[in-house]
Amino acid sequence: MKNTTKALAVIISAFLAAGALTSCSKTAKNTSTETSAETTEAVITDEGVLELLNSASEIPDIENAATITLSGNSASSSSEAVTVSGSEITVKSGGTYVVSGTLTDGRIIVDAQGEEVVLVLNNADITCSYSSPLYIYKSSQTAVYLQAGTENTLSDGESYNYSDSYSSEADEEPNACLYSKSDLVISGSGTLTVNANYNNGITGKDTLRIENCTLNVNAKNHGINGKDNLTVKTATVNVNANGDALRSTNDTDTTLGYIVIADSALNLTAGEDGIQAETYVKIGGGTANIKSGGGSSVTASDETSSKGIKAVSEIVIDGGTYNIDSSDDAIHSNGTVTVNSGDLTLTTGDDGIHGDSQVTVSGGNINITAHEGIEGTLVTINDGTINISASDDGINAAQKVTGVTPTVEINGGDITITMGQGDTDAIDSNGNITVNGGTVNITAQSPFDYDGQGVINGGTVYVNGTQTTTLTNQFAGGMGGGMMGGFGGMQGEQGNAPAAPDGQNGQNTQNGQGGQRGGTPPQGGRGGFHG
Repeated sequence: MKNTTKALAVIISAFLAAGALTSCSKTAKNTSTETSAETTEAVITDEGVLELLNSASEIPDIENAATITLSGNSASSSSEAVTVSGSEITVKSGGTYVVSGTLTDGRIIVDAQGEEVVLVLNNADITCSYSSPLYIYKSSQTAVYLQAGTENTLSDGESYNYSDSYSSEADEEPNACLYSKSDLVISGSGTLTVNANYNNGITGKDTLRIENCTLNVNAKNHGINGKDNLTVKTATVNVNANGDALRSTNDTDTTLGYIVIADSALNLTAGEDGIQAETYVKIGGGTANIKSGGGSSVTASDETSSKGIKAVSEIVIDGGTYNIDSSDDAIHSNGTVTVNSGDLTLTTGDDGIHGDSQVTVSGGNINITAHEGIEGTLVTINDGTINISASDDGINAAQKVTGVTPTVEINGGDITITMGQGDTDAIDSNGNITVNGGTVNITAQSPFDYDGQGVINGGTVYVNGTQTTTLTNQFAGGMGGGMMGGFGGMQGEQGNAPAAPDGQNGQNTQNGQGGQRGGTPPQGGRGGFHG
């Protein structure tokens, strides 16, 4: 199917690796998808992403198309390239075919090697009890076009029969209600409902592009899978799946296995991950309502992943509105997470935002209710409004990458952190904490805990309502000085050690138990160790 370029403002200011750009050239709440989300204003600057997202599928020539008319357990066609054997319809050549009517127990197979096929669904309802109702076996590319104003449905049974020449039980082909072994495009302004009772909803083994349409997918296992890549643009996608809702699974080629979503309305309920990619996820504009693993009130399983948005290398969020309720991390990358803009409400039983190597926030409005708010080896906040309510650490720089000093660096923004009682830290770093700008407002028993250095070079920091100009190591200092240091200080008197100044540890003695504590929390230092 040919592609034509049209203007589209999309919020994703991300870039793709050179290999990924090459691969892009391969792809040609129920609301209307005729217009883009109102919040999308930014324009992509990377040419590869711009080409991918600004390309649009042509409206097929329906007037000159062949017809396939479904009728109960049989069908008829105006084209000699279509064979009908009982309730099994096979498209043998490229071209455009308008499919209408109801097939009660049969399937459509596309077997047109090296040719482009367009299937226009015009109120088509196909049920197959033994296999995929729509199975794209061979083609250079197949487009499923949903005609405007139409409601189309694909439904399968609870088991598949792999005895025919098109199927392979060893390779699990097919294993989805709509299954394609070649590049697949789903577009148009109609609606497609997929009821997958056997396994997966929609699977594209190469590239899968969803554009301008409304998809409703109910799946026993995974919802929508584009193995090499999954692109969703100006679409409404509603998925209810026991496995992952949206996924890309190519883990053998680092230029593939990615997901790009722009200006779309996502409503995803997943037993496992809401969105999962083997390389990266880049998403902007529109809305995303994601519930994974039963939500934040459910304890995450050690056996399955139940994160809101998950990627191996990178996640970029560039505008849009996100509501994520997950039992595991709301946003998780084994590499980096970048939030440039957007409204994020994250409720999770684990981390709100987690990037093993780095988390960078440069804008947006972020509200997190979590076990830990933001975690990464390097956490950098440049701008944005961030509200965190956490039961463990608010912001945590943990040693997730060897050879890198964990660091929390705040250069701007308006950050509010409210902590629960007990052994909790508002900002915790296994290395350093640096505040260069912005406003940080902390309510916590232990505002800061760091193993390296903690400095304020600029900005404004409030702790429990009082402005401070120093990042006193409150957990080691305040808690130690006020609790542990009390014992060390009293016992230190037996060793005749002098009292330590406020904020400093008591001295050790050779013969006594320890030095006196320095002051009281939050200024107190630890009592000296046993002499």
